[in-house]
Amino acid sequence: MPEGEIEIAYCHACGTSMDVSLVAPFSNVECPSCGKHTRVKREFGPYTLLRRHAIGGMSVVFVAQDNMLDREVIVKILNEEYGSDDKRIAAFEEEARITASFSHPHVVRVFTTGRAFGRFYIAMELVPGGHFEHHIRERGSIPEAEMLPLATQVAAGLKAAQAAGLIHRDMKPGNILLDAAGNAKIVDFGLALVTKGGKAQATEIWATPYYVPPETIEGLPEDFRSDMYAFGATLYHALAGKPPCNEESMDTNKLREVKKKILPLAKAAPWLSADTCALVDRTMSHDPVLRFRSYDDLLAALETARQRLASGAALPPAKAGNGSRRGSNAGEKIALAAAGVLILGALGFAGWWVTREEPKPQVSQNGTSLTPVAANPSGGDNSARIGSAYREAGEALKTGDYAKAHNLFAEVRDQPGVLQPTGSWAACEAVIAAYLDGRSDSARKDARDAVEHIKGAAGIAEESRTVLLDGLENVAGLRPVVWSSEAPAPTGPALLASMIAGLKNWEHGMVDLALPHFDAVLATEAKGADSWVAPYQNILRGYASDAQKLGAAIPEKFPASAAACRGLADELHAVHASLKTKGRARFNLRALQLDLEKHARLLGGGAVTPSDPPAPPPVAADPLVQVRKTAAACRFAEAAAAIKSPDFPVKEAEPRVSALLLLAEAAASFLGELEDKLAAPPEGVILELRDHTKLDQITGTRSGGVKILDATGSPRDVEWAEVSPDSVIELHRQLVKAETSELERLRRHEQAIAFDLLAGDPARGKKAGESLASSYPAFKRRWDLVQAALE
Repeated sequence: MPEGEIEIAYCHACGTSMDVSLVAPFSNVECPSCGKHTRVKREFGPYTLLRRHAIGGMSVVFVAQDNMLDREVIVKILNEEYGSDDKRIAAFEEEARITASFSHPHVVRVFTTGRAFGRFYIAMELVPGGHFEHHIRERGSIPEAEMLPLATQVAAGLKAAQAAGLIHRDMKPGNILLDAAGNAKIVDFGLALVTKGGKAQATEIWATPYYVPPETIEGLPEDFRSDMYAFGATLYHALAGKPPCNEESMDTNKLREVKKKILPLAKAAPWLSADTCALVDRTMSHDPVLRFRSYDDLLAALETARQRLASGAALPPAKAGNGSRRGSNAGEKIALAAAGVLILGALGFAGWWVTREEPKPQVSQNGTSLTPVAANPSGGDNSARIGSAYREAGEALKTGDYAKAHNLFAEVRDQPGVLQPTGSWAACEAVIAAYLDGRSDSARKDARDAVEHIKGAAGIAEESRTVLLDGLENVAGLRPVVWSSEAPAPTGPALLASMIAGLKNWEHGMVDLALPHFDAVLATEAKGADSWVAPYQNILRGYASDAQKLGAAIPEKFPASAAACRGLADELHAVHASLKTKGRARFNLRALQLDLEKHARLLGGGAVTPSDPPAPPPVAADPLVQVRKTAAACRFAEAAAAIKSPDFPVKEAEPRVSALLLLAEAAASFLGELEDKLAAPPEGVILELRDHTKLDQITGTRSGGVKILDATGSPRDVEWAEVSPDSVIELHRQLVKAETSELERLRRHEQAIAFDLLAGDPARGKKAGESLASSYPAFKRRWDLVQAALE
């Protein structure tokens, strides 16, 4: 608001006008006429302030409603005392610019900035899980197994900031937020410096004493290692339950001394593992040169600590020695070797085949057969990593997380020095896991990798090698693999080959040719050397069940009337939702539904007549049906609002509800950002309607659609639901090409996938989602969360 301009508000009770020019935003003002109180200055651009969230040193933070996209956001408003301070205004604007200059899943997103009532504000993502500082205060300390994955997320966010040429300068528990799924997000780049990849020097110290690095105290140039120190101090506080020092003042002399006398983490928290203590102490080295050379090195150390802790190979510092590095302590080596033997010996799931040419299984005292897993005698803790990865892969298979199982099997296959038959078996199971996840392209690539691995493997029986290579080489061809009824019952490596052949046939749409292979595996007695097959048998029973459902649902020929075609297409939604497998079955069913719709149009069917088959069950049978219909009409914000309504009959925490909410909100953001891009349409933008009409005169956007000039030159509003989904996705692809940030492109792709899943082409959306999830672990976690909405 220009200086001197009067701001008028009106009493909500009596309508009296009030001059509120000098009051702060969200003030509760008493009416001079009737004495009633009214909240004033609540509208900030497209946002309505709902409640005060926090008060900081330079700003007040509110929860607000985004009136355009119908979502709650955070609005951060510069304090009144700094309203005329050019330096503070510049710093506030710089925070917004810096945070918006890059995007990362573990950094809070900035949506927009602006001014209202003469105040500068930043609108950003609302993260519902609260400050990490609050969690530490409530729980005292955070368990190591829980802290290490969070630390990896924070370090990844700091790495992204460094890649953008920034250092945060105020890393602390209070600037780490946790979202609803428990993932970490960094917030508040208000003190950040632009380093352009090198160093920068601040003009004043505002950082928190507990976490501030020594070079900041001395006024020396800072770089990413300064953030690393504060990050290490944050880990120290979370793991030990107390900060690394207790000096609360910013007195330079006092801080200088306490920073030189930090108690090693192993002494402050002797229950922690040696790996974790070592990496925290290294991040907090007084001399920046002694800290990690890069975030990649830090992330590698975090992952090593996490894996060793998960595998049971980690030791507390008291047993690991005083700060000795991995492998330098004889006791640690012995413990690691013992842990590796226990882990690998327990991997009955892996089920290595046994032949006369290969080592025979050991027999325990109770007579049960132990799985002979090859360990690398010269690989240090390599055997422990292999064992841990295999165990995790087995658990992932049992829970249906085939993408995770695939990645872990591939990790074992590619471990340097992995012995046989461990590596070859893992190579084949990576192919199977890719097929189970519905990713034929990945399965073919993994089959090629497996062939190369097995051909060069030493220590595998030639008969086993031949069986596996024959099975893998069938994957590359287009012809189906036909089961021979005269073939002997498969066992050992032949079981793997049968599963690969059956899955290949299934994903090529040849269900009848897949089932004999599955039947042969299901008929195997899962005991002794073949006990490993039990989890796969459970999975293949799902394929047999889906085959029966598909056989009963798919007609030999299309119905004769348009109404019957549409009725059958509607019925297939229930079949699709009940399928247990991923991949081709779902795709074929969706393709059949589209073919039925096309056939109905060819038959010239219009509205359903009273003589047509009965309508689908009423919406009341499943409250999410109406939500899905709303989303399918591109009214995503309305769908999300319905789910979040207090009257909604299904709780938001229910997996399929929360999954649908995530998709609806992402899709709403997708269309909202397209509208932003088209507010001043780039040249050459053409949209196509569902009736194939081309729109080449777009004049702007409106909430929920675009503005155009029709063939007569008259203005017209077009709803997004009228636009062909293919055209929407193509528009997205054109616009995202201009995005310079890879992370921002990935975020936009993720939103486009949500749009496709709800209102476009679900098969295309699922394929894109699976591809993205296989390459980006952060997206994989979110992709896993929305699976309940796709079932």
